[in-house]
Amino acid sequence: ALIARLAVRGRLRFDDSAAAYLDDWPSAWGDVTIGHLLAHSSGLPIDTTYAWLVKHHPEYWAEPGVTPPEYQARPLETPPGTSYNYANVGYTLLSMIAARAGGLPFDELMRREVFGPLALRNTHPERDGRLPGRARGYARTDSGLALSEQKTIDIVGAGDLVSTADDLAKFDAAFDDDSFLPAAVRAEMLSSHVQGRRGGLGYGWFIRTSDGGRMTQYHTGGGAGFRAFNYRLPNERLTI
Repeated sequence: ALIARLAVRGRLRFDDSAAAYLDDWPSAWGDVTIGHLLAHSSGLPIDTTYAWLVKHHPEYWAEPGVTPPEYQARPLETPPGTSYNYANVGYTLLSMIAARAGGLPFDELMRREVFGPLALRNTHPERDGRLPGRARGYARTDSGLALSEQKTIDIVGAGDLVSTADDLAKFDAAFDDDSFLPAAVRAEMLSSHVQGRRGGLGYGWFIRTSDGGRMTQYHTGGGAGFRAFNYRLPNERLTI
């Protein structure tokens, strides 16, 4: 949503090269665009991209005292825009692109462009410890349930926000009219740009039509101790 807001403001374009916003971006990856990162169709080798990230931006390394992986240049695995491969690191790159294009830190841009306009008063980034009141995550073990939560510093832009059901409902409603994003931009976000095993990929959304013809726009996710599902049925104006 932040990238889309910046596109509306003319600060970037979906077809801009990532290299225009990321210093020291490998020339072999020069054809990768913002849109490719949004649709998980960049063709980037995921482990190599993460190694590049922590080499040039060590603040994203989540294991102090442990040597990060060594970066060794590799070509793209597939031509950009031709195949789907889910990559959290692509969205961390997008958070950096947004900051460069918007001229402010990523968190500040999120407050100004997303949280504020949509009145998401209980949605915040979480990086340096648990926010007060946030539910805890647990994993089932042989001896019972054990506290199990992951660090989020290495998934900035991809999984570092804490929210509530009420705020998520407000965010969903923003895709039903033009007050937050123009119809043309919403249509581009919610259109299929590449095919995966279970349907198409939009910009941050999976797009699927059931055998019965029901259109679904959705995203699922999970980390240590947590699972999340967000399903939109736009023709029925229903979100689960």
